Amino acid sequence: MMKKSGLLLLASCTTSSAFQQVLTFNCLQNGPIRSNSKIPRAVQYMQPSSMESDDVKGRSRRLGKVDTPYKVSNGDKRVPRTELLAATLESVENVDTSLLGRFEMPVLGPKKVEAVTKVLSASLLITGNTVGSSMFVLPEAVGGVGLLNGSALFIGLYLYNLISGLLLADVAIELHESSDCEVPSSFKDFADVAMKSGAAGNAIGAASLLINSCFLAFGISHAGHLVANTLPGFGLEPTMVAAGFATILAVASFTQTNHGLEKIANVAVMVLFSSFASLLLPSLVNVSDPMGTLLAPGTNPGGFGPADAAAIPLILSSLTYQNIVPSITKLLDFDRTKSSVAIALGSFLPVAVYIAWCFAALGGGLANSSTSGAGGAALATFSASALIGSCVACTMSLAEEYESIISSAFSSENCSVKDKFSIPAVTMAVAPPAAVVLATGCSDLTCALHFCGAFVTPFLYGLLPIMLFQTISKKDGETASPPNLQSTILASGAVGFIGQEIIHDISQSIA
Repeated sequence: MMKKSGLLLLASCTTSSAFQQVLTFNCLQNGPIRSNSKIPRAVQYMQPSSMESDDVKGRSRRLGKVDTPYKVSNGDKRVPRTELLAATLESVENVDTSLLGRFEMPVLGPKKVEAVTKVLSASLLITGNTVGSSMFVLPEAVGGVGLLNGSALFIGLYLYNLISGLLLADVAIELHESSDCEVPSSFKDFADVAMKSGAAGNAIGAASLLINSCFLAFGISHAGHLVANTLPGFGLEPTMVAAGFATILAVASFTQTNHGLEKIANVAVMVLFSSFASLLLPSLVNVSDPMGTLLAPGTNPGGFGPADAAAIPLILSSLTYQNIVPSITKLLDFDRTKSSVAIALGSFLPVAVYIAWCFAALGGGLANSSTSGAGGAALATFSASALIGSCVACTMSLAEEYESIISSAFSSENCSVKDKFSIPAVTMAVAPPAAVVLATGCSDLTCALHFCGAFVTPFLYGLLPIMLFQTISKKDGETASPPNLQSTILASGAVGFIGQEIIHDISQSIA
C-alpha cells in the first residue's frame, strides 16, 4: 500500500526536506536505484514542478549516481529526469496488477460449446419423442373443455411430468454411481437393480413395453394415412404404406448407432419447428376472433366433468417423454445439471407447440391456411417430421427394453454396454405395433392413447418413480424417509387420474 502512494507524496511535497524523505523511503524499500532502470519514454520528460535541491543532489551522489549534463535547446522547457523521479516511477512500476485478472471476460471454450450442444441435442430428442401424431386429436379434446381451461391443463400436466422425469433421472444417475455397470438403460433395469425383485422388474418392463407399443402403433397408423392422403394420385393403400414405414424404421434402427438415431430425431425436430413456424404464422393471422377463441366455453354437451375426463388422459399421454429419460442421462454422461436442463427445456417446447396448435385449429386459422398450396405442403411436412421424430424415439425406448430382456436371458454379462441395437431387439420393438396396425386395417387407434393416459401412464410415470426413488434413497438398515412434496404431488395425481377414469367409465356404463 505504501509503494502505491509514492506518486501522491511526490505531488504533495513542496520543500527539499519533503523530497529527501520521499527519496529516503523509496531507497529503503527498493534498494539502490539502478542506473539502467527503464522508464517509459513518454514520462522521461515532464513539466517542472520544483527545482532539485542541493541536498537531493548530494544524496544522489552518495547513491553512486553521476550527474550528466543536459543541454536545453531553445524553446525546450523539458527538464532532465531526476533520480527522485526515477525512484518514484520505479515504485509505481512495481504496483501489483493481479487484481486486473478478476475483470477478464469469460471465454466460451470448446468444451463448454460441446456441453451446450449436447444439452440442446438431448432437449430436441425429448421434444421429438413428445411431439407426435397424438397432437392431431388434441384440438377436439381441448375444445371440449375450452381453450383457456385446456391451456391450464397443459401447464399443470407439464409440471407433473417434469417432477416425474427429474425423479427418474435421479434414479438412473444414482444407480449408475452406485454400481459397476455403465448404465441402467430401461425401467426393467431400474426395478431389477433398485428394487432387487425380478418379478417387479418384469411387471414394470411389461408396462413400459405396452405404453410405448401403443404410441408406436398410433404413429405407424397415422403415417400410412398421411402418405396416402398426401399422394392421392398414386392410389396407395394406407395399410401398405404403414408396413413400408415400419420396415424403414426397423432397418434404420439396427443399422444406425444410438447417436445416429439421435441425429435423425433432431433433424426431424428442426424440420418440425421450421415447418410449424411457416404454418402457424399464417394460421394465427387467419384466426378471425382470437379473444373469442381463447375464452370460448367447452363444446362437450355433457359439461365440464365428462370433457375433463376425456381431455386429461389424451393430454397426459401426449406430454409423455419419460420413456426416453434413461437414454437422455446416458447421452449426457449422467450429469445431473445437464440432464435437468435438457428435461425441463425439452418437455416445455411441446407444451408451447400444442397450445399454439390447438389455438390455430379451434380458431379456424389452420383450416384456412392449409387450403393453399404452400399451407398444405407445410402441414404435410410438419406432420411427417412429427411422426418420424416420435416413432424413432419410441423405437429407441422399446429396443432398450428388449435389449435388457435379451441380455438377461441369454447373456451372463450384467454390465454389457452397446452403442447399437441388435436386430432381434429392433424386430421385437417394431413387429408387434406394426402387426396391430395391419390387423386393424390401419384404423384410428386413439382409444389406445386414452387407455395409456388413463391407467398405464399414471402408474408407470407417477407411482413407479416414487417407489424407485424411495428405494435407492434408503440406506442399509434404515427406514425409508417420509415422502417429500414432489412424491406427494405425483402420488396424488396418479390416484386422481386413475380414480377419475374409473368413475367416468362407471357413470358411462350406467347411463
